[in-house]
Amino acid sequence: MATIIVSFGVPSDGFRSLYENNHTVHIPPAGVRFSREEMLALLPEADAVLACTPFPREMVEAGRKLKLIVCYGAGYDAIDVAAATEHGIAVVNIPETVTASTAELAIAHMMSMARRLRELDGLVRTMQPKELFVMGRRMGTRLEGATLGIVGMGRIGGRVADFGRVMGMRVLYTARTPKPERDALGDEHVDLETLMKESDFISLHCPHTPETHGMISRDMIALMKPTAFLVNTARGAVLDEEALIDALREKRIAGAALDVYIGEPNVNPAFFELDNVQLTPHIGSNTLATRNQMAQAASEQMLAAFSGRPLQNLLNPEAIRSL
Repeated sequence: MATIIVSFGVPSDGFRSLYENNHTVHIPPAGVRFSREEMLALLPEADAVLACTPFPREMVEAGRKLKLIVCYGAGYDAIDVAAATEHGIAVVNIPETVTASTAELAIAHMMSMARRLRELDGLVRTMQPKELFVMGRRMGTRLEGATLGIVGMGRIGGRVADFGRVMGMRVLYTARTPKPERDALGDEHVDLETLMKESDFISLHCPHTPETHGMISRDMIALMKPTAFLVNTARGAVLDEEALIDALREKRIAGAALDVYIGEPNVNPAFFELDNVQLTPHIGSNTLATRNQMAQAASEQMLAAFSGRPLQNLLNPEAIRSL
């Protein structure tokens, strides 16, 4: 039977199939992560790892028996895939599981900014009603008729685009190549500059790669309309945070909402001083149903590997060896 490490104490109902197949699962208490030292002590006997936390080269190299690393979610930039490939270790992710919940968060941020929910909630709690319940003040922005720009038209970007079209929005998108299935729905493939200039709402859904690092740069932000909003539920490093802070501080754009950050879990304290930014702590997939679905999908990948069945979403096919 196999030995499996889950690096963080995530909801575990979805691991039931591993236990039913008599595999050994090492998982810390709920809400706790294994320390570096604990991981390095456990890894020599591990056959598979569910990487819920960063998995650098030293951990790859400590896994002398390791056959499979499963990324807990879609983004795999915290896993040293190159090192895993060198050591013949397969790396997979489970992107389908996080699509709905991450798209819902991006949509929630968009709607909240459009209708000024964060601001108005605070005013209802602190302002005299006769000063607040006045027509024509603190008006919001309507989604219908607005232009939605999707940077990265993958699973999550597509789900957000679908919402936008339902709401009567024009949808622009960037991708490495046009998506005929999206074009058939009426979405428009454009370059990034056009998207930044024409969009009223911009939602980032691209992975963090060397090509996308800092892609939403100072120059790109400067192209945005003064009435436009930016949402980032992708990765912090695809965005120039300092340039965004300057644009928000100087009111050169209407607002931004961030769920991911450069250097997280630390957040640039300059954001805390701004009243035109919404901040959430990387909660894109943070619903119980999604977390259990993620555990189940990871378990299915491991069971497939242990039984010699094909892996889904294999990130480094060149690393495959006898499992």
